[in-house]
Amino acid sequence: MKVWFSIVVVLCCAFVVCLGDESADTGAKGITAFKGGDYDQAIDYFSRAIELNTNYVGAYYYRGLSYMGRNEFNHSIADLSQALLLNTNYADAYYFRGVCYMNEKEYNLSLADLTRSLLLQTNLGTLMVRAYVFSCVSNYNNAIEDYNKVVRLNPTSVQAYLGRGRAFILDGAFGLAVMDCNSALALNPNSLSAYQERGQAYENEGDYDDAIADYDKAIQLNSRDSVTYYARGEAFTQQGKFSNAIPDFTAFIALNPNDATAYSQRGWCRDEIGDYGGALEDYQKAIAVDTNSAWGYNNIAWELAVCPGAQFRNGAKALEYAKKACELTDWKNPAYLDTLAAAYAESGKFDDAVKWETEALKGLSDKDTVEGQKALALYKQGKPYHEEPNKSP
Repeated sequence: MKVWFSIVVVLCCAFVVCLGDESADTGAKGITAFKGGDYDQAIDYFSRAIELNTNYVGAYYYRGLSYMGRNEFNHSIADLSQALLLNTNYADAYYFRGVCYMNEKEYNLSLADLTRSLLLQTNLGTLMVRAYVFSCVSNYNNAIEDYNKVVRLNPTSVQAYLGRGRAFILDGAFGLAVMDCNSALALNPNSLSAYQERGQAYENEGDYDDAIADYDKAIQLNSRDSVTYYARGEAFTQQGKFSNAIPDFTAFIALNPNDATAYSQRGWCRDEIGDYGGALEDYQKAIAVDTNSAWGYNNIAWELAVCPGAQFRNGAKALEYAKKACELTDWKNPAYLDTLAAAYAESGKFDDAVKWETEALKGLSDKDTVEGQKALALYKQGKPYHEEPNKSP
C-alpha cells in the first residue's frame, strides 16, 4: 500500500508568515509549481528559498513533499526532519515523514511518527495509515483498534470497514471480516475491493461457492483486474475443479505475462487433468521468466520423474532440475527432497533415492508422508515411483 496525499489537504499554514523578503516570493513560486504537480520546479524554488533563509520551515516541508512526489523518500525524510527540528509541533510533518518511513518499510519509525502526529491532532487519515502499518508488523489488535476509532468517528467510511476487514482476515477472524465487507457493500454496492475481500474471507473458511460468487461479481465490475482471476482460479483449484481454474490462470497470465507462480499454478492444474505436455510447457515457462523459481524447477523434475505417461519421463533431466530446486532452497525443503529421491529412482540410483526419501520424510506433511512411505518402500525394492493417471475434472 503506497499512501499519497491530496494537494488541497496539505496546503496548510506553512507559508502564512509573511517573511517580507525574497525567500517568501521564491517560496510562493514553489507552492504554485507544487500545486501544478511540477515537483522538479518546486524543488528548485524551495531550494533557492532555503538558501535565502535557512530557517524557512515551510520550504523544507514542501520540498519534502515534492520529493515524495518523485518517490524519493530518503530526501523527503531529510527535509521533513529539518522542518521538525525547526518546529517540533508540526503534526503534518510527522504524518508525512511517517508515510515516507512506511514506504521505505521502516515500520517502527513510521509508527512513532504517526503516533506523534495523532498526539498533536486527531486525524482520520493518520489513523487509517497507522492501522495499515500496524498490520504490516502483524499487530492486528492495534490495527483493528485504529479502524474502530475511524468507524466511530465516521461510520460511513467504506475504506475503514475494508481496512478492518483485511486486518480480521490476517488475524484469522474470517466471520468478522465478512461482516465488515457486508457493511462496506451496504455503503457502496459496487465496491470491487469489498467483493474481493469477502471472497477471500469465504475462501479461508472453506466456503468456495460463495467465494467464487464474490469473485464473479468483482470480475463483472472490472474484467481487467488480474488479482480476482487468480483468486478465483485458486478457489476452483481448492474445489478440485481444475478445468475451471485453468482459464482464470490464463486470464491472469495474459495480464501478467512474467509471473512465474501463475505458470506453475496453471501447469499444476493441467497436470491434474492429465495434460502432462501442457503442464511441462507451463513449468518451463515459469523458469524462463524467473530463473530462480524453485517451485518451477521442482515441478519439472517431478513431472519428468513420476509422470504416468512414459513418453514424458526422463530420469537424467529430472535429476538435473531436482538438484537445482534443492540448491535454490538450501536443501531444506522436504517436498523438493522427495522429488530428488524420485528423480534418483527414475535414474536407477536407488541407494540415493532411499537416502533422500528418508531425509524428506523427516519434514513432509502428514498427507505427503503416506505417499512418501510408499515411495520409500518401492525404492528399497529397486523400483521407481510413478503416479497414477490423473482424470480430475
